[in-house]
Amino acid sequence: MLIPVTISLLLSIIFLNVGLAFNGQFLAAKNIDSAKTGLVLGVSEEYQAAGKIMVEQGDNFSQAIIKVIEDAKSLPLPRLPQFNMPMQKLPQSPVKEAAVKTVSFDLAAENGAILDCQSHDLFFSKMPDRAWPIASITKLFTAYAFLDYNPGWEEFYKIKAEDKREGGKIYLFTGDKVKVKDLFYFSLVGSDNTATAALVSSTGLTEEEFVAKVNNKITSLGFKNTIIVDATGLKDGNISTAREIAQFADMALGADEINRASLTKKYEFTTEQGRKKVIFSTNELLNIFPRKEVSLLGGKTGYINSSGYCLVSKFKGHDGRDIVTVVLGADSETSRFGLTKELVDLYYNYKP
Repeated sequence: MLIPVTISLLLSIIFLNVGLAFNGQFLAAKNIDSAKTGLVLGVSEEYQAAGKIMVEQGDNFSQAIIKVIEDAKSLPLPRLPQFNMPMQKLPQSPVKEAAVKTVSFDLAAENGAILDCQSHDLFFSKMPDRAWPIASITKLFTAYAFLDYNPGWEEFYKIKAEDKREGGKIYLFTGDKVKVKDLFYFSLVGSDNTATAALVSSTGLTEEEFVAKVNNKITSLGFKNTIIVDATGLKDGNISTAREIAQFADMALGADEINRASLTKKYEFTTEQGRKKVIFSTNELLNIFPRKEVSLLGGKTGYINSSGYCLVSKFKGHDGRDIVTVVLGADSETSRFGLTKELVDLYYNYKP
């Protein structure tokens, strides 16, 4: 502490005398009459007089300063304290940690996702929250809401003219008397639009009333980005996101009736009039899985012009872990199945 104090003292003395020198010599050189002006730059007369004395003794003062500086140089430097502290790794940002869990993958579709059903997090996603037309995936929402208004699986329903819907092959005709169960399976297995409209009518509700029930159900489940405007999915206004479709399908495909129907490759029955009806699943994954110790737990296809080719599927791996995959806006019917296989492999073969 001695050296800083000494230097501080020296600087104070130097500046004091330099200031006095200015007042005593330079101001005097300009012939400023202190008697007339009184105080000069705020310095008292007594201070000016003392400055004159010190300036006259400048030579002795300079020698004194040199001696003090030389003495300060010879003083030993103080020993600074040393701290032996181990280096610590800074904690990682929570945002970066979460980002590590998301896998990169070039999905050749407009939107997509892999939902880890154990953590309920998205293992992979591409535009997961973008609103997108969902086409016949709508029928999964219709089937789930229907379970609350089912008049009975063995009840017969007579197909009406107003049940007829365009789009796809027509399997049911006006006057056919079929069981409610048959309508349910035709809706989910073959994605039959007329069967779906008749299924809704079998509840005793109009389609508008039933659609309102579906939307209420969706809201009660906490989904904020999904809206249904018709029960079949033929309209562009049936909108959801890859994230919400995955979350919903995890629940819906867990319902026994929906699960069994979505895993049926071929469904056939006979109407009360004796006409045989046969329909095949639109989901080609039923012919591919089980594959590499991964089993298919159900799914639903969809297509209209505005949506492109869509598919939501649920799987179980050999390790017991379930996932839901979503592909929205694929460019061909076959590509949605190929892309889904790639997503399945991405998850179950992933090695961090």
